Amino acid sequence: MNKKDDGSVSGSLRFCKMCEIYADIPEDIGLYADRLYALLEKNERADKELMDSRLKVCEDCIKNNQGTCLCCGCYCVIRSMKKSSHCPLEKW
Repeated sequence: MNKKDDGSVSGSLRFCKMCEIYADIPEDIGLYADRLYALLEKNERADKELMDSRLKVCEDCIKNNQGTCLCCGCYCVIRSMKKSSHCPLEKW
């Protein structure tokens, strides 16, 4: 992944269309997701079972492109970690 002078990024990762956080996202999205999860208030965090069940639905979805939702542009793992989040297709 290479950051260009104009702030855009080239490489194999897709970034969320809804925000401009791409400069802070490491190559390993798992590390970034762990950091975001830790920043959530405890009462906002989905537990592991809820996240796993959501990600299973995303895994089987035709709109999943290597962990990125083609409906909204978010990473599935990041969307799954907040209790109040929902699937844009209303699958969970």
